[in-house]
Amino acid sequence: MARRNTPAPPRLRSPRLPELSAADGVEVLAHGTYEALAFAEDDLTGTDLSDVGFTDCSFTRLNIHELELTDGRITDSQLTRLDIPTVSAAYATLRTVVLEDSRLGVLQCIEGTWDTVRITGCKLGYVSLRGATVRDVVFEDCVLGELDLTGARAERLAFPGSELAVLDVSGATLVDVDLRALDLPDITGLAHLQGAALNHLQLQQLAPALAAHLGILVED
Repeated sequence: MARRNTPAPPRLRSPRLPELSAADGVEVLAHGTYEALAFAEDDLTGTDLSDVGFTDCSFTRLNIHELELTDGRITDSQLTRLDIPTVSAAYATLRTVVLEDSRLGVLQCIEGTWDTVRITGCKLGYVSLRGATVRDVVFEDCVLGELDLTGARAERLAFPGSELAVLDVSGATLVDVDLRALDLPDITGLAHLQGAALNHLQLQQLAPALAAHLGILVED
């Protein structure tokens, strides 16, 4: 079988939301399950969303200092114009989710699962997907400070139109991870770049670091 010269792109589909009911007045409790609700502004302020499941929901203009979403599940949902300094979402699952036009300072999703996730027009300070499973994910027209994929398995991940300053792939397993659209970020974990796609300029820029990593002496 012929070897592909380009990485397979993320396989994305947008959530198809049903008619939603306003969540105003709905009490959201940890370990609960909620469907077909529209959350807006301060609906979730001060709420513990640990082990909470949301399906076919929308979240708009949430302005929360800290969001606790450990073990949470968001499925077939749309998140728009969120402004949250800290999101703690270890072991959380996002499946068929769109996050757009948002600002998140720290997004911790250690050992979580992202499946069919589109993030567009967002500014993200630090995103930790350490030990996570990431499949069919795209960061489109985003600005990311740091993306930590330490120990993660990432398959069909792309960054069209985005900026990324720091990338850590130490111990990661990469399959069809497309970095070609990025200005070359500061990369940690060069030994685990197998499965990533780079363009020729990025490869030239990375050559000294790769040579040093391999113990190759390069003389002028």
